[in-house]
Amino acid sequence: MSPRTVSSRVVLPPTDRNARRIKRSRVLSYVLVVLAAIVLSLRPELFGDPQTQPAHALLHAWRIVAGILLAVAALGVQVVVGVRWRTGLRRRAQDDAEDGSEPAGNRAPGDR
Repeated sequence: MSPRTVSSRVVLPPTDRNARRIKRSRVLSYVLVVLAAIVLSLRPELFGDPQTQPAHALLHAWRIVAGILLAVAALGVQVVVGVRWRTGLRRRAQDDAEDGSEPAGNRAPGDR
């Protein structure tokens, strides 16, 4: 039997604080996506008759722009939280390396 190989990249589970932040960001993203879906699904007739209201075309265009912006904001929330979490992981790994102790997942296989 060959020995099991352990990946040199070990991703630690999030701390309680980061887990709460991730959960809140997911909820916020879901809310933004739902709002985007609602805005995009609005019928143009809700804004009035296009023949009697010249601003109807602008309202229709802004509906699409607002929906796309809300969807992009939902994606941005996830990216920002992910980047902050990864930065925190790197900071903790750097702090551990300065202490002289090396995390078990980052040691060479011969050192185990």
